[in-house]
Amino acid sequence: MYRLRHRQLIALLALAACGNAAATNGYFAHGYSLSQKAMGGAGTALADDALAVTQNPAGLAGQGHRLDIGFGYFSPQRRYDASERGPDAEAGIFTVEPGGSRSSRERFLVPAIGWARPLNERWTAGIALYGNGGMNSDHRHNAALFAQGLPGFETRCAGSFGGGAPQQDDNAGFCGNARSTASVDLIQLFLAPTLAWSPRRNLHLGISPIFAAQRFQAIGLQAFAQFSNRPDRVSDKGYDYAYGGGYRVGLRYEAGPLGLGASYQSRIEMGRFDKYGGLFADNGAFDIPENWNLGLALRLAVRHALVYDFQRIRYNSVRSVGNPLDPNRFVNDCALPRLRGDGSDSPACLGATTGPGFGWQELSVHKFGYEYAGDFLKLRLGYSRNRQPIPSTEVLFNILAPGVPEVHYTAGVSFRLSPRVAVDLSLMHAARNPVTGKNPLSHATVSGPELVSALLVPGSVDTSNAFGADPQDQDITLDMKQTEAVIGLSYRF
Repeated sequence: MYRLRHRQLIALLALAACGNAAATNGYFAHGYSLSQKAMGGAGTALADDALAVTQNPAGLAGQGHRLDIGFGYFSPQRRYDASERGPDAEAGIFTVEPGGSRSSRERFLVPAIGWARPLNERWTAGIALYGNGGMNSDHRHNAALFAQGLPGFETRCAGSFGGGAPQQDDNAGFCGNARSTASVDLIQLFLAPTLAWSPRRNLHLGISPIFAAQRFQAIGLQAFAQFSNRPDRVSDKGYDYAYGGGYRVGLRYEAGPLGLGASYQSRIEMGRFDKYGGLFADNGAFDIPENWNLGLALRLAVRHALVYDFQRIRYNSVRSVGNPLDPNRFVNDCALPRLRGDGSDSPACLGATTGPGFGWQELSVHKFGYEYAGDFLKLRLGYSRNRQPIPSTEVLFNILAPGVPEVHYTAGVSFRLSPRVAVDLSLMHAARNPVTGKNPLSHATVSGPELVSALLVPGSVDTSNAFGADPQDQDITLDMKQTEAVIGLSYRF
């Protein structure tokens, strides 16, 4: 009974996030607080509301007794385009049918809530509720081609990853025979109670224990179940939930017009997505990577301030996110043995600790912001830039998670309606940033008959290096642009 109620509570909280899809810096939001969102995500050294703890718990100091609530309308437009294979292509393992698909999920509501209350002159307590997302694609069209150029094996299956029914003879049983829509849905929710201490007027320290919950679902990937160590836990299993915790610590120092800030968030150790233990590397583990921020704030005059943040997110430290796809290893040590009927576990298969992931790299983000503070309003502008985490060698699986935007433009205004009440408005636009790479499974450097021979008679043909990217492989282009509009309400008690 406790487990059921616990899951229901988390489900309600996740639904309150309404499919949070803040895929701006990978799957981390560019900013979480009302002021951060308008200043390119910067705010480690300049705090202006109770949600400042999302980047630096020391930012809670000096906020007074207040409540901040924000609601964002977030619209990511994601698509992929797949080319024909090269004119001299022969055998292939897996090819996305040439064409394109645009994700049908493009509208999300992104809420965040922060509260702060001074305990005395030195101590301030608070709490924040906020979320991450970004793996929320939904491709309902297109098809997949398996075993091109292999006599007796070639087939076409409905769905971008072949999860649906066969559309021609499927003698080898490649098609998933389930749902054809290729979709993943990830939501991460964080609850961060915070305590800030000011040992001196210009020095503030803070700590936030972080309690995290996440929800995930995958649809339309059933064709890859036979290439998993846990084929019954790859796709179409409904929503699964995982819980965990970590912490964030931070400091903020003010020296005249100059402000300095720094924070560090630990790796958040999460329970496993057991329903998808055959999809994610490391048997369904999906921890939240550690990250850290450095910030500067410079007040040019009483009313003007410039801010800069540097953020580093270690996506590659989480195996399910960071493990690359090694096509030669995946085909030779997993796919071919499985097609021969060898069902023993392999470290090269999906779900293994060293199995394929999304291949994301560490991400560095530079954030710049400007604030003009008038008597009754504040004007804010921002710009951020990162080097997106998806290498061109990893485009195939990232059809499902195309977190490729690099440049974000932001603007906002805060109106003080009374001594207690203020309204914040902000806009964000993330520009398109197409990333093109090869599908290394779409062409082998051996002929179809040779590949059939290698399948039927192990060792008869050397295929150890037959599946790397080459000019005959198809090109896959990932693209995304984003727009977000946020309205917030601040109330001082």
